[in-house]
Amino acid sequence: MSFEIGGRRIGPREPLFTIAELGLNHGGSLERALAMVDAAAAAGASAVKLQTFRAEELVSAECPAPAHVPDESLRHFFRQFELDRAAHIAVAERAAGQGLAFIATPFSLPAIDMLVDVGADALKIASGDLTFDALIAAAASTGLPLILSTGMATLEETAHAVSVAREHGASHLSVLHCVSSYPVPAGSENLRAIQTLSHLFDLPVGLSDHAADTSAVPVAVALGATLYERHFMMPGDTGVDGAVSSTPEQFADLVALAARTQLALGHGRRECLPAEAINLTASRRALHTTRALAPGHRIERDDITVLRPSRGLSPALADQLIGTVVTRPIAAGAPFLGHDLPSVRDQRGVA
Repeated sequence: MSFEIGGRRIGPREPLFTIAELGLNHGGSLERALAMVDAAAAAGASAVKLQTFRAEELVSAECPAPAHVPDESLRHFFRQFELDRAAHIAVAERAAGQGLAFIATPFSLPAIDMLVDVGADALKIASGDLTFDALIAAAASTGLPLILSTGMATLEETAHAVSVAREHGASHLSVLHCVSSYPVPAGSENLRAIQTLSHLFDLPVGLSDHAADTSAVPVAVALGATLYERHFMMPGDTGVDGAVSSTPEQFADLVALAARTQLALGHGRRECLPAEAINLTASRRALHTTRALAPGHRIERDDITVLRPSRGLSPALADQLIGTVVTRPIAAGAPFLGHDLPSVRDQRGVA
């Protein structure tokens, strides 16, 4: 249930794989995109991601823009953010030089061929294309790790997409919970879907986060997310993705928060941990005498009290101690010790 993207392992108990989605925030500028790669690396991201499209292959001329897009024509809007093959090569090389994986979302079949050729480490299918079987099949057949985003999808649609990917050779497959709202209204995050996806598909799962802030990060990690995608922007940017983006400083904070959350989750075993063992003796109680006891005295319930510290018999042994005969002088307030129990004396050969 784990695999690698760009030399980084993804799966349970691995560091959260964080994707800095350059999205449209590069504004169609290669120079800006390269600066964003450098900033993402400095912020501790695992990968950077581009969106690979030609506007004419993505939307019709009459397609209206959605509510969050400041343009009447979606085709006209997207055209200004296109990056050509040379730009993709440059971003991929810069990412590799910075130790980052390079991921891209292809929006067409030719885009898949181009991304394979330029050396993408993984492909991602956008939420809007989860029902585009031919695109999923082509991406899966490349043999590259494949990420499916599930915004707006039903469980049945998600299951079908996973099936198509598997049928066409996707052996390194993961699924992202996503809510395709920009930003996601408070209370609509539905983060428990992360567990649903994990249980149903037995795949690495994650979160494509379009919330106004990154408060979902520790919750997602606790629910089993192994990947996390967040739009990335440079300080001072006010692009179309700005409402759902993080600056380098904010991204670095979420990376640190994810790591801290993973440490806090621990190994899951119920045991006395080293950090608390120092408090064990002072916090636990033991059986103590209420008065001085002489040898030959048969211990009664009134002879026993339960006090801290726990340098003596456990309170759980009180019933076993009652009725036994004292074999040594015991001062008032002193703890009963192991050899005051007949069973322990017998094991040690004490008369």
